[in-house]
Amino acid sequence: MDILSEEYFEDQVFSDLKSVSKLVSKSFYDCTFKNCDFNEADFSDTMFSECTFKSCNLSLTLIKNTKLQDVIFDDCKILGVDFTAISQLIIEISFKESQILKCNFSGLELIKTSFNDCTIHNSDFYEANLSEAQFNGSDLKDSLFESTNLSKADFQNARNYAINPLINKVKNARFSLPEVLSLLKALEIKVQ
Repeated sequence: MDILSEEYFEDQVFSDLKSVSKLVSKSFYDCTFKNCDFNEADFSDTMFSECTFKSCNLSLTLIKNTKLQDVIFDDCKILGVDFTAISQLIIEISFKESQILKCNFSGLELIKTSFNDCTIHNSDFYEANLSEAQFNGSDLKDSLFESTNLSKADFQNARNYAINPLINKVKNARFSLPEVLSLLKALEIKVQ
């Protein structure tokens, strides 16, 4: 099947795609993308349902009104993607061992979303609902959490996060030592 000329794909595996700049108004169901380079690609108005992106480059990808339902990003590079532009009707995404750099998740309903063993740098989670989300083993250097719902979120073995418990909801969130001590920074106290 030709990914550029066809509009509907089901149970397909796409490997080593390069220089694909437009996948607009297409539907992918139960598809896998392996080692694909989607740098600066346009996925606007496209539906991905039960799809997996494995070892793909999704840097600067446009996802305006894109539907992401049960989509897994595994070992992907995701740079500068504005997730706030996706269709917010149903959002079911998970990330594993991926680089998530300079991405925007502000205001999204990401309940139970997993970001396990990821590098999440300079990304924005302002006013997002991340209740019950998992950040196990992730590096969150310079990522913004403000007015964010992190209740019951799991930050065990996560590092480099800066979460102010005075301006974020952290009830029943799980943290591990020694990184949990960073939550005290907002209280301006000294631990010896």
